[in-house]
Formats: sequence, structure tokens, C-alpha cells
Amino acid sequence: MMTVPKRRTFDDADAVLRVFTEAANVVAEVLSGTSDWGFSGQRESQYAFDVTADDECLRVLYDAGFAVFSEESGITGDPEAPLVVVDPVDGSTNASRGVPWFATALCLLHDGRPKVSLVANHATGQRWTAIAGGGAFLNGEPISHSGCTTLRSALVAMSGLPRHHYGWGQFRVLGASAPDLCLVASGVVDAWCDMHRGGHGLWDYAASALVCIETGAVVADVFGRDLFTPDPTERRSPIAAATQELFDAFLEERRKDG
Repeated sequence: MMTVPKRRTFDDADAVLRVFTEAANVVAEVLSGTSDWGFSGQRESQYAFDVTADDECLRVLYDAGFAVFSEESGITGDPEAPLVVVDPVDGSTNASRGVPWFATALCLLHDGRPKVSLVANHATGQRWTAIAGGGAFLNGEPISHSGCTTLRSALVAMSGLPRHHYGWGQFRVLGASAPDLCLVASGVVDAWCDMHRGGHGLWDYAASALVCIETGAVVADVFGRDLFTPDPTERRSPIAAATQELFDAFLEERRKDG
């Protein structure tokens, strides 16, 4: 197992968010200037714009003194520098097909825990931010979860499809985990869950998990593992809900799927 060593941290969360904003902006520029929406040929399901966006995003983060764990390029940079987990374009297939639901997700970790995050939906202009202990915001305004407590009345979102109907009110599959989870934090949907058997990478959920946590929503791994594993190459199955009551009911049904 690869363990990421302890790193120095940046104490100025606002300064971190400024860097994250710059990184998201350069990804937006890459996407707006993209004419090649095809695959890169370097890795299965990786698009050409994923690679370009990753290069530009990493340039900004390196210049600011961060090490990076990216979906596209793994762990790179100074091993003693603060570590940022990034998915340059979460929802790449949506972006390639013109579905307006894709985002850049960035999260600063310290001692393996999320400290500062930004999720920027490039299609809608929504930008969720969170600072550990400092709340969660959408475009600068405080957000809160829905307060829903029952599965039968819940609007739930998910990645992948379940093997049975869980008894929810309605469901949505939107195709980008990072902004999906932020909808739980914003009270737009009541819960979200990873239905894939293989799980998700840390880059898929780290930033938005902090956004959820800061609103008081419940976020965990379906199988009880630490979401923020010391080995960032491991995968997890996140589940989130507005309240503990809804979380417990949703989790019970999800575990029946295995």
C-alpha cells in the first residue's frame, strides 16, 4: 500500500481558494477552446481535453507550491508539499456530448483529511466552496441540506444503477459525482449514492464530501471504510444524505445490493 507522507499545510484557506479558482478558470478556458472532443488514446475512457485540462490545472497548482493527486496523472510534485486532490473534468462524457453537468473538483488534504475544497460546474457557473469548520457556500452564499428524513419522500441521485428499487420518491442519474454530491449539500436532492461495484476514486468525491460535511449532511462509505484512506489509490463507495434518519434507511437498502 502506498502511504502519502505528512506534508506542510497552507494555513490561509482563502489563499488556497484563490489558487483553486485560478485552476478551475484555466480548465474552463481549455474547455471553451476545445475542438477535439474525442478520446486521447492514452487510457481507456480518457478524452483528449482531459489531458490538456490536467496539464493546465497542474501548472497552476505546482506554481502555488502544491503536490497533486489527479485522476489523469496520479501523484506528482514535491512529496513534502501540501497535497491537492483534483479531477480536472468530472463528467467528461457529459462535457463531450454537451450535457451541461461537468465540473472541476479540487480538495486540499492535511493529515489525510479534507480542509479546503472547490467544485466548479463549468456549464452552469455554480461554484461550491467549503473550508473545514468554516461552512459551505454556493457562489459565495451559505447553503444547507434539505432536512429530508424519510426515503419514501426523498429525491435521490446516484452514480450507476441499483439492483432493486429502494423505495425512494424519485431518483436521478446525472453523470458527475462531484457536482452530484454538492446537490445534497445544497438541498436540491436529498441523498446520493455510488451504485458501482468498483467504487469511486478519491478525486471523484473528496471536494464535494467536504461541502456536504460542512452543511451537516451525513457522508460515509457504504461498507464502513474511511472515505479518506491513507492510500489514495484505493477506491470507495460514497453515500450521502441530508439527515441521519435518511442516511440509515438509504444505507440499509444499498447494502442489500452488495
